Amino acid sequence: MRNSLEPSPLKLAYVVDTLVTGGAERLVVTFAKATKNRPDIDLTVFVLSGGGTPFSDELEQMGIDVVYLPGKSLIDPGRFMKLVSELRKGSFDYVHAHLISATVLGGWAAAILRLPFATTIHNVKASTARVSKLRGILYRSVLKMPGTVRIAVGQAVAEAARTDTGGRDCIVVPNAVSPEAVAPQGARATMRAQLGVEDRKVLIAVGAIIGQKAYENLLAAYSQISMQMSDTILLIVGNAPDADRYENLQKQAENLGITEQVRFLGLRQDVPDLLSAADLFVSASHWEGLPVSVLEAMANGVPCVVTDVGDNALILDGTGAPVVPPGQPDTLAKSVLALLQDDPAREKIGQTARVRVVEHYGVDAWVDKLADIYADSGRRSDRLSLRRRRTASHLAAGSGDGAS
Repeated sequence: MRNSLEPSPLKLAYVVDTLVTGGAERLVVTFAKATKNRPDIDLTVFVLSGGGTPFSDELEQMGIDVVYLPGKSLIDPGRFMKLVSELRKGSFDYVHAHLISATVLGGWAAAILRLPFATTIHNVKASTARVSKLRGILYRSVLKMPGTVRIAVGQAVAEAARTDTGGRDCIVVPNAVSPEAVAPQGARATMRAQLGVEDRKVLIAVGAIIGQKAYENLLAAYSQISMQMSDTILLIVGNAPDADRYENLQKQAENLGITEQVRFLGLRQDVPDLLSAADLFVSASHWEGLPVSVLEAMANGVPCVVTDVGDNALILDGTGAPVVPPGQPDTLAKSVLALLQDDPAREKIGQTARVRVVEHYGVDAWVDKLADIYADSGRRSDRLSLRRRRTASHLAAGSGDGAS
């Protein structure tokens, strides 16, 4: 039971475009899990689409309040007014948006209600370069609002975001990886048996089949790898929102003669187990922010070979993992082959990466940083940051033990 002298929880509204798949969506779920039993945060998630997805189901099963606000378009006035109404009715203290549509609608709704507002920028690619002109204008208008708190998931993202923010700075809060992203003991053997790859070298790529991920370059690189190491297999894990792109990749694999060695697994709920079954994580992305999939591979001790985009080089710094230029399948193939043929190097890189994730990308520190931002930029005079409250609680507990 909450002490009557304690401040009431911060009523926090998270607004996100969808809960289908992706790093941003996964982070919303990770935050919800991390704060579910905390006394200082009361979270509600607003989704600008329908439910019935794995992530939305997971939130509901946890008992998190989820409000679905599907709309006909970004500027659907009915949806916007419903969001404003729900935020007002719920007496929320703070609004935090993820992704473009959520930033636009959440930002303007918060402005109307005069609520503190933050948005997290997830990708190093200038977002407005990939959307309609109107969407870009509306997005930039929110990023440039004086009251908007701009959070970037990495240093590279913060630098790239200056294009959209009009030169305004971002607070860098690196992404985190949940302990639940680590496969249980024994998962590797079980999954390899299920996949029928016990005697194969397994490569894995995780991410939606979209242009950003450059899967065409990955297949080109893998065709070279398979010619020199026929005992390999490539697993591609992720949904395919663009049917034409998916079909083109399948045709490319057929033309390269690697159809039997490439498995498109689609959207999976057992990604940690699949990662544990792999010998190498590989990414050929054209651009990234601070990819959660790489952090999850590291957390499972899987060595990585990735392109030098976003914060990839930073998060893998000191691990020995190869980081290669984007758009160069030949270079990617050479680095992958070198590691596949060096078992001790893979083991060392994987273990070093696991330690680095634990030390630098843990969930508790991530939540602390976000809680501090809410406290520092919010309007609740009775709010203390999670870290300050935790420290005060520990001091009080220690004092009490000494007196007893």
